[in-house]
Amino acid sequence: MNKKVLLAKYIRSLKRRKLLTQFIAFIFDYEDFHDYNYIFRISEEKSRVIIDIYDNISNNRFNRYIFNYQKNYIKTNIIKVNNIYVTYINVNSIKNTDKKLYKLAYLFKLDKKEMLKYANTFLKKEYVEVLKDIIK
Repeated sequence: MNKKVLLAKYIRSLKRRKLLTQFIAFIFDYEDFHDYNYIFRISEEKSRVIIDIYDNISNNRFNRYIFNYQKNYIKTNIIKVNNIYVTYINVNSIKNTDKKLYKLAYLFKLDKKEMLKYANTFLKKEYVEVLKDIIK
């Protein structure tokens, strides 16, 4: 299973286990984030995973996160397009960082053997357990 598919499967597994709201709040540093105040969508394309979050609690109500696995893709950056904040993340160029969102991208750049070890450095135990289950 390639890394792009693994990332999407991980997010969907969190949703099935009713951990998605907690996970989004944790990774994206939301405060006062609950099931009733956001809409979430994930989609996969040839070489990228796209996460859309529409919420009613932040200044940036519409947010799109594009995890791109293409080589030589644009550098990681944030731009505003039609009132939507789009964060482009070139997974192949991510280095270990302090920001949880980029740590998530870095996690899905690693070899499967290294993923659990790295996940334990920044993810809560229940999120690591989901990762462990989908890697098997």
